[in-house]
Amino acid sequence: MQKTLLDGRTKGIPATADPFALQDIGGKGWNVLREDLPMPLMLLKRSALDHNASVFGQYLTSHNLSLAPHGKTTMSPQIFAEQLAGGAWGMTAATVNQVQVMHHYGVKRVLLANQLIGKAHLAGIAALIDSDPAFDFLCFLDSAAQLDNMLTHLRELAPVRPIKALLEIGAKGGRTGLRTEAEALALADKLASSDQNLVRFAGIATFEGVVPGIDKDPMLVEPFAQGIVDIARALPKNLYAGLEEFILSGGGSSYFDIVADRFSTLDLPLPIRVLLRSGCYVTNDSGAYKKAQDEAKADPRRSWKSDLQPALEAWAYVQSMPEPGLAFLSMGKRDVPYDSGLPIPFKRYRPGTGFLPVGEATIFATNDQHAYVRLGSDTDWRVGDLIASGVSHPCTAFDKWRFLPIVDDDYTVTDGVLTFF
Repeated sequence: MQKTLLDGRTKGIPATADPFALQDIGGKGWNVLREDLPMPLMLLKRSALDHNASVFGQYLTSHNLSLAPHGKTTMSPQIFAEQLAGGAWGMTAATVNQVQVMHHYGVKRVLLANQLIGKAHLAGIAALIDSDPAFDFLCFLDSAAQLDNMLTHLRELAPVRPIKALLEIGAKGGRTGLRTEAEALALADKLASSDQNLVRFAGIATFEGVVPGIDKDPMLVEPFAQGIVDIARALPKNLYAGLEEFILSGGGSSYFDIVADRFSTLDLPLPIRVLLRSGCYVTNDSGAYKKAQDEAKADPRRSWKSDLQPALEAWAYVQSMPEPGLAFLSMGKRDVPYDSGLPIPFKRYRPGTGFLPVGEATIFATNDQHAYVRLGSDTDWRVGDLIASGVSHPCTAFDKWRFLPIVDDDYTVTDGVLTFF
């Protein structure tokens, strides 16, 4: 991948650039503030990435937790490699295509945090299992119908190793997942009586981020997580006979500490791996996830008290100021996320002058390639100023860019990452 050729046809690369290998980008001497790169531009701050990896790693170690970060956040194999090198147990995927990308770039353990169903999908996973003895794969299971579908296709495919299944427990009114202990025990019995050479029980999983009402009271996650612990305790012991460990997985990027604290109370007659799947920690953001982090730190009931830094910045020109109090930035829906809040201007740089105060400035709408900005009466933006904005929701920031430069604190490009959405 480091030898992938880039040129001016790639968004974020200067139009005048001759084709070059990604591995050589650090030698270009490009600097964002010198306007060496075109805008809009989504970039990553190296110092923030390193800070977040260190802080989150310390949290995991101190709480005896494992991590399979959700790769759908970045879909960047270079970031996957950094996360694995930093101690991640594996990676999490949301689709079979994402599993294939991860395996292609060397990820040897992947958890599909979703229902695996359908002929082509089962065939794809079986092919990976058959072709790579070191590949470890797990998926979610939440119904007898899904299990029947898997078994029907797997009988024909006859993979050399079974697919490991985590019973998914969901919240009433939430998303996927079994709703009651009775449903979970019934599916556990069916799984235990099925062909263990095709599908084998490995543990329990959930996603707490869709529990109804948590936007008003995050602590609603606690009784939900306790219910999952109760289900784990109620499972028949013969279901996990022969397992080396019981996996108990949850934890998105907003309420992972509540889940981890509750899951850590489970005691079973075999080792338990409490596995978080937080993905957005790696970059955090300036909107929804920053808010969630700040709320956790301020809540005495929460164990998360650390600071993550926003690593993503969206840079754009002030391209037009057609009316008093109104400016337009050269970025829009094709460049920045807008599903969990609009970008927030927080830096302004004027070529030839330097950094200046942003002033009162609010992005209140976006079109495909334009951001509408309402300016205060004393805000002295000019056409040609460079504006950096923080974004909300990393997942829908990365998916708009095939390439993102990594910069140092002086905004010199030191590296770059590719994405595979």
